[in-house]
Amino acid sequence: MRTMTGAAMFLLTCAGTGDRPLRAQTADLSVEVGGSRVVPPAEVEGDAAGFLVAGLRGSRYTAGGSGGHASLLLGRALDAATGGDFVSGEVGGAAWRRLGGGWSTGLEGRAFGFGVRDPFAYAAGAVEGSAVLRYRGSVLSGRLAGTGGVGRSRVTISTEVQRMRRRALVVEVLEDDLWRWGGTAELLAGRGAVAAGVAGGAHRSAGGTYRSAGLRLVVGAGHGALEARLDAWRTPDGNETTGGIAFYVPWGGWSARGVVGRPEPDPLLLAEPGRGAGGVLLGRRIVGRGPTEADPSALYEVRDDSPAGARVRIHVEAPPGAERVQVLGDFTVWEPVSMQARGGLWTVDLDVPAGTHHFGFLVDGAWYLPDDAPDAVPDEWGRRSATMVVEGEGGS
Repeated sequence: MRTMTGAAMFLLTCAGTGDRPLRAQTADLSVEVGGSRVVPPAEVEGDAAGFLVAGLRGSRYTAGGSGGHASLLLGRALDAATGGDFVSGEVGGAAWRRLGGGWSTGLEGRAFGFGVRDPFAYAAGAVEGSAVLRYRGSVLSGRLAGTGGVGRSRVTISTEVQRMRRRALVVEVLEDDLWRWGGTAELLAGRGAVAAGVAGGAHRSAGGTYRSAGLRLVVGAGHGALEARLDAWRTPDGNETTGGIAFYVPWGGWSARGVVGRPEPDPLLLAEPGRGAGGVLLGRRIVGRGPTEADPSALYEVRDDSPAGARVRIHVEAPPGAERVQVLGDFTVWEPVSMQARGGLWTVDLDVPAGTHHFGFLVDGAWYLPDDAPDAVPDEWGRRSATMVVEGEGGS
């Protein structure tokens, strides 16, 4: 039963509300339908359980990652002999503040719960929060988080027994106070859409000490992403190896999210990893808008925001054969800043103050601006300059 709990909660949160994969502003409410399948742990007698799943998912996040989300899932067992109908939900959010130089700090939190009636009544709920320090550079990115949480679980087991000449119903209720505290760390390296690295963590909980170390591979494309994980765990019950692939793919008003692999142990809910689990949810937006699509001709993208301005990625497709590309504008005091070639584009990340700015490029020392640059204006030197509008935190 606890294995099924972990799979359901993973389906709720897979690929979409934390640091990865979305960095664009989002605001929507979607209905989702799909299915999941769970294989119990090797030491637990039982067959794999399948479920039809449907629910609602809503979120509102800024480009900097601040915002909130809520999810509700209902699961219908395909076979009452192997699993029971369940309901699962989560409410969470995050608030981030940029420190400069690629560093930012934030608070994340969530409250979640799970309930099932058959073959015995089981319910669990918890609240947890994290204080996070993260770094994002052109090649390296990292994350360090301290996490704590509390919860409670309740199991009600009803058994018929023969007493004298009568059959009696014996009800046993088991309740546990749940808690955990600890930390996690992650370090990734990569350019463009692909990054790889290592991760680890340690937690104390009501069930004992949990430690993990593993590998990560993240691939981003547009506003979608794929993440592969492989972890070695040391738990109070022994050593475990877990891993899997989670993905999120949006298109138009539709989206698909899913996960397949072996679920991780849960130090808070004391969930044991099953031999395998997987699920896919197909979503259709019914209210709001999805990730803001960038104009192909746009020369910049806001990556993170702050009260003073924003972290902006400037990019340009230079003429063939270009050996050196630089950007300059009033936010650089018209001093050239070198850019790096990435997959056919030249890019650089800069801190830009709030306001309206003008800028352009030097290609091998000569002024350059694409013909289709939006909002181009003439300057006092007879050149065409691009326009950039940056709003502080809280702007649209």
